[in-house]
Amino acid sequence: MTVRYVKDKNADFLIVWEPPVMVPPEFRLYYDDKGNVISYVGDKSCHIEGGNYIVIDKQTFAEARHDIKVIDGRISTAKADAVVYKLMPSNDGISCYSEDVSIVVDESFNDKMKWKLTIYELG
Repeated sequence: MTVRYVKDKNADFLIVWEPPVMVPPEFRLYYDDKGNVISYVGDKSCHIEGGNYIVIDKQTFAEARHDIKVIDGRISTAKADAVVYKLMPSNDGISCYSEDVSIVVDESFNDKMKWKLTIYELG
């Protein structure tokens, strides 16, 4: 806090001035469920519905690349042929007929199995 006493011809008064609190920005990279970039945000109060985010450094924020992917909470700049997408059995995926993964069924269907898309980065 800065306090300064000012003497003037007309009056004596005290000036009390509090400097503003400087909060460092938090740079965020919002991405969808497939890891594709939605947006870059430099404000903590801004939130994008339907998007997950990771906190990034100022250099990555300044580059603002849209040709990257987010895999397991990390930025991946791997080439498209170095990324493998694989359907894996899961407890929280899409319900499919147990004999054929290409047939999507309702949750109430008896003979079902759940599958989820998993992304692996090679190298």
